[in-house]
Amino acid sequence: MTADDDRAWVEHLQRFGIHPGLARTRALFAALGDPQNAFEVALVAGTNGKGSTVALLDAMLRANVPRSPSAAGPAPGGAPVGRFVSPHLTRFGERFTVDGRPLPDAALAEALRDVRPHAERLGATFFEVLVAVAALAFARAGVGRAVLEVGMGGRLDATNASEPTLSVITQIALDHEAVLGSDVATIAGEKAGVLRAGRPAVTSAEGVALAVVRHRAEELGVELTVVDEVAAELRDRGWAGVEVRGLGPAPIRAPLLGAHQARNLAAAVLAARAWGTPWDAVVAGAGAVRWPGRLERLDALGCRWLLDGAHNPAGAHALSRALDGLGAHPRVAVLGVTDDRLGGDLPAALRGLAPDVVATRASHSPRAATAAQLAERLRALGTERPATPGTADGVIEIEDVAEALAAAAALAAAAGPASATRADPDRPGADPDAAAGPPTVVVAGSLYLVGQVRALLLGEEPDGFERWQ
Repeated sequence: MTADDDRAWVEHLQRFGIHPGLARTRALFAALGDPQNAFEVALVAGTNGKGSTVALLDAMLRANVPRSPSAAGPAPGGAPVGRFVSPHLTRFGERFTVDGRPLPDAALAEALRDVRPHAERLGATFFEVLVAVAALAFARAGVGRAVLEVGMGGRLDATNASEPTLSVITQIALDHEAVLGSDVATIAGEKAGVLRAGRPAVTSAEGVALAVVRHRAEELGVELTVVDEVAAELRDRGWAGVEVRGLGPAPIRAPLLGAHQARNLAAAVLAARAWGTPWDAVVAGAGAVRWPGRLERLDALGCRWLLDGAHNPAGAHALSRALDGLGAHPRVAVLGVTDDRLGGDLPAALRGLAPDVVATRASHSPRAATAAQLAERLRALGTERPATPGTADGVIEIEDVAEALAAAAALAAAAGPASATRADPDRPGADPDAAAGPPTVVVAGSLYLVGQVRALLLGEEPDGFERWQ
């Protein structure tokens, strides 16, 4: 078997879906010598915000690792930090990072090669294989602590086969109801499965979800810190990012856009402190964090593009509020969704982002709805704002993503910069170029689409990994 063979094998596993349960992952860990026990684990579960919280916590932990003078890696005595996220945006290796850098191709290939025979014998799923690869690669890299993003739910997610010494639960909303349950309370119960008796936990959950998480924490004797119950002031600084005051001797800031990111920042700060991370490292890590594809700004094709992986209704509504907070009122939205989202509430939430919509399809995702399917659904929803003459109810369908971007740029340019963004120049964090700068286009609906768009706008080449999960 070659590395290409192993890569094709794991890519093909996606087609077989997910099968919740911990037995296969635990057996896989045991067959590999239990590599997950070689480092401490923080598990981050939630419906929305878990990826951003993982990125923030990872950056804070890395800021606490002493560096060698060459900055080529950690100094002696400073163990590197691992991070596992899902899905990736552009390249498969982004899912596994050590000390802020994707695993070298050779290390990833070696871990995949060693996991494969055991995975085939046990009938492990795609995601279970990835969790095992992460654990094995992190152990071999000498990782001291790793931050793992839960894939779906928590109680039966493969990441939960590890034994976290820190758990974080972000905001909880309806998502993946067919697997996790049809109401928020049931879904919160699944998320609460990442809690461990006697171990610290942090949550930014609210309402009925918080009540469920709190009840489970009390049953287990977990010391639960709730974002809304600490003396913290969450601030949206517009284009400058977000800020949290009251958790330490000085304000802490992160360059992530959108008021919702302030809650994620607060959760990450509390989690880092629960793990004993010094305040200066928390501040430095927050200020240096980067999380591509989450309300990320890129300038290309004569437009300002805002890319956000809002793939469920709660995420889409948060994106809409963030755009209002930024004073950014896009004339055009480029949208693409997976086929299982067509009949739900997501298209309506996305339709309100802009008067004109270009419906398209992520080319590497067999799960993606076609441009025609999405366009038909969006046209049925209509728009409350005037659409550009010549479009069918403000919706254009273009299957090819590159062509869709060109069409969106042309539509935005025709609308003119003044109508594209309106911002108060006296507002903290306001963009001084908002009124006279380039028109704004928002891209949302699927991280698979966002990843492809990002690569195209930056002139990068995606690795062609088929996107099922």
